[in-house]
Amino acid sequence: MNVNEFSRKLINYMQLSMCKTMKQLPFSGSHWLEQFMMSTAQYVLDERLDELHFDSKKPSEACRTFLNFMDLEGFLKTGDYSLEDSGDSLLVKVDRANCVYRDYCMRAPILGLPLYCARLSSFQAVLKHVLGKDFSASMETDEHGTCCGMLFPATQPKEEIVTREGHILKVAGRRAILLPQETYASLFMSIKEHAPHALKHVLYDAGFRSALNLARKTRIVNPNIEECLQLLLEVIKNDGLGNVELISFNQSEGRARIICYDSFQVSVANEYGSLYRSPQVTCDLLRGIFAAYFSVLLDREVICEEMSCQSVKGNYCEFLTMPLPKNIWKEEPSGGKI
Repeated sequence: MNVNEFSRKLINYMQLSMCKTMKQLPFSGSHWLEQFMMSTAQYVLDERLDELHFDSKKPSEACRTFLNFMDLEGFLKTGDYSLEDSGDSLLVKVDRANCVYRDYCMRAPILGLPLYCARLSSFQAVLKHVLGKDFSASMETDEHGTCCGMLFPATQPKEEIVTREGHILKVAGRRAILLPQETYASLFMSIKEHAPHALKHVLYDAGFRSALNLARKTRIVNPNIEECLQLLLEVIKNDGLGNVELISFNQSEGRARIICYDSFQVSVANEYGSLYRSPQVTCDLLRGIFAAYFSVLLDREVICEEMSCQSVKGNYCEFLTMPLPKNIWKEEPSGGKI
């Protein structure tokens, strides 16, 4: 098989189209994109295994065996790639001009599409097959146009937060449902009608309780606090609750500044009227969610306040998190007895 110019362009168009489609998915397109690329290489391994002889457990030798096979098929040239073992990791270098996927890699960032190296993904599949281990991948391109990648053992098994088992949708292992905004609005308005004095506290508490399991599950999957936080904030965006951006985060002080554009609670207020009698910030469910996220990640009680809101003529909703003093709820015992 020889990859002529048209075949190469077609492969790159397929990559771009796939990324464009994945970007539109409401849940975790990046995870499934990586899985798609790894699965493609796995099909090659399954169907042509009798032609692949993995005689070494060294990552560089295993991946070079795969490259040699692809070279014989006319798909690439093994000599274009530099493979070097570094402890348990594998360092990979290739001049972008010599890569089959160069058009995709160059156009994806311009089009705002996710970028994943298909070659590293194929190596992930090879190493999983040969060593029985999951590997994570990172890739950077230097000023000379050389792609410098690294494959390193994953610290945790690869797992997706959002999954589907048959007809059951699950988030962090628990059943989840998709509801239209009208359903949330109806719940909010019912609370407003029957218990307006409790509305603010109910929404905050509901957001807090509902976010705890997701935060705990994500914390297990990704021990790095900042990476875990970014994943959790991405879930908020994927769930359609708002476009969230972390502005600052002081981990040692437990303080963070978050802004949110197009909060769904602002949309409810604009369409159905304010939840409160006087103009004020309105995104209490989100406040509770943020408080739960940071409480789990920092292993301390954190509260969240909304400082400005689009519902009261703000350009965005702004949230600040802060730790709760450990003794705030403790009272001195009277007479030495509680």
